[in-house]
Amino acid sequence: MNSILICPTCAAKLNFHESSSGYYCDNKHHIDKNSQGYWSFVTSTKFKGSSDTRQQLRSKRFLMTSGIFSPLVEQLSAAFNLAVKDKTHVNHLNYQCADGFFLRALVQGTDNSSVTHWGVSEAENALFAASKDSTPANLLLSPFKKLPFANESLDVITLFDAQLKGKECLRTLKKDGVLLLLVPAPRHLWQLKQKVYDNLSEKPQQLNLPKDVELVSSMPITFAADVTGEQAITLLDMNNLSWRINDELKHDIKQKTIEALEFDYLLLTAKVK
Repeated sequence: MNSILICPTCAAKLNFHESSSGYYCDNKHHIDKNSQGYWSFVTSTKFKGSSDTRQQLRSKRFLMTSGIFSPLVEQLSAAFNLAVKDKTHVNHLNYQCADGFFLRALVQGTDNSSVTHWGVSEAENALFAASKDSTPANLLLSPFKKLPFANESLDVITLFDAQLKGKECLRTLKKDGVLLLLVPAPRHLWQLKQKVYDNLSEKPQQLNLPKDVELVSSMPITFAADVTGEQAITLLDMNNLSWRINDELKHDIKQKTIEALEFDYLLLTAKVK
């Protein structure tokens, strides 16, 4: 059976072998599903990928599954359902899927049963966590600079809190395909940022989309939630802010609950020009 994947060694089309759950090309290159539950498309010994510590993964998982992000998940699911409405044989890629939290949420909230979900990451331990949590998607370890998908083979690509860099995602997206991008808006984690930055001021939103991408629509997603000190530290880590705080401030943040912390996002719907 043919697939939308291409061989990472020779770029030939891959076929799926159902009995072994492996892929192979006509040039006899094989990619088998490993014991950790994902397929590795890494061919270079120099590939280092990325990874979080076990503690970081555990903290992120506890935070994401705490219910704080329920308003966000509802809006993402609604937008995803709109993107795949009335379509058949949809291939969806969650780019930089991390431990699969958003993938699981989208699968559970999807009305369209003809969607095939894919998740790609450069972090082996995150993919292992996604597999361990029974993420109902095809999980792939792959360099982001060389995605193992054929040209114009994907119908929907989602990027949640991940930057769209280069042209690899755009290469794999169909001409009528949809990009769903979740980006932080100016007041995201405002009360927490006030602890990190002196004289914090609100700045205009800058999207910085690649020139090959056309914005179709944008929708603000805002909500507030009480977070514990431990959750606040995890949020700082997830938003690349933890390096800005010293041990004293970190200790202070851990000791206090932040009430009505603002979560401020923009959900962008875009397409390739």
